[in-house]
Amino acid sequence: MEQKQQRVHYDEFSEQFVSILVEQWPDILFIINRQSPRLASLLRMGLPTSLKRMNGIWRIQIMARRLSQREGLQSPRDNEIVAQAIRLWAHTAAQLRLPRISIEFTL
Repeated sequence: MEQKQQRVHYDEFSEQFVSILVEQWPDILFIINRQSPRLASLLRMGLPTSLKRMNGIWRIQIMARRLSQREGLQSPRDNEIVAQAIRLWAHTAAQLRLPRISIEFTL
């Protein structure tokens, strides 16, 4: 029973955190833009959709618009830029120290 309660609390936390990311997405894109204007423009129409914790790493899924092969997202470089931007935003906005983050782009 206790594990089920922990799962419910985690699900609530996950939903709330993603909701905050969506609200603050323009600020996060501003940080991304400092590192990669190309990536910021590709993600301007994208939004975070989910958060899952796996082996101490937070996996954040970001829904992006369909891209041509030429302008596509370059993993793992783009993933790392977005992950660093989210961690920097969390630290500057709320003094939160987030664990390691991994980004997954879905089109």
